[in-house]
Amino acid sequence: MCENMEIYLGFDPGGVDRFGWAVCSPSGPILRVLARGKAGNAKEAITQAISIVPEGGSVVGAGIDAPLFWTDHGGRDVDNLLRQAIKKLGAPSPGGTVQNINSLRGACLVQGVLTASLLHKKYPGITITESHPKALLYLLGIAGAQRDADAVTMADLTRHFASDTDSVAQHERDALLGAFTAFAGRERRQAWKNLFDEEKETVIPFDYPVAYWMPWDRVE
Repeated sequence: MCENMEIYLGFDPGGVDRFGWAVCSPSGPILRVLARGKAGNAKEAITQAISIVPEGGSVVGAGIDAPLFWTDHGGRDVDNLLRQAIKKLGAPSPGGTVQNINSLRGACLVQGVLTASLLHKKYPGITITESHPKALLYLLGIAGAQRDADAVTMADLTRHFASDTDSVAQHERDALLGAFTAFAGRERRQAWKNLFDEEKETVIPFDYPVAYWMPWDRVE
């Protein structure tokens, strides 16, 4: 039994057998990887993830690589901010890394929303944040002009994770980065910013709060 252990979940929607999920717990300033895997859809990913949660563990946060709120005028200001930021940091294709919400694939757009909805029903007090794993790697200084985000492995993330292996599929890696985003946001970690607060136009949220946490000290 692990009384009062905080648990952070990460999800990277990507279609059949490409839906990454991760389960982590804090170990000081980093996250310890408890488990990660791939599923076929939102329900399957959540079922697999929560089956790993130790008895007495408390799921307190989740990061999902999918848009969780919209604007009534199409594009989102927060996405424009993020594209501009990672362009300055060497991202070769900011528009591909942070896509317009009108061009995202259905697996990401719909399954991400379903994941958030299912999680909130099971854990009403959970902190749910959007995560942009590849953009995060640029903002953390791990990816850049000389190294694409796709080339980053777990061996490059030892400042943020304690893992028993460097051999992790990209969807699993991105799910782990989602969990880390929720962890940093819930901690109100210094230099991290909730970009949701920057959205100037009317947004269409769900009936539960969502966030858009990103490290911002290398931008401003």
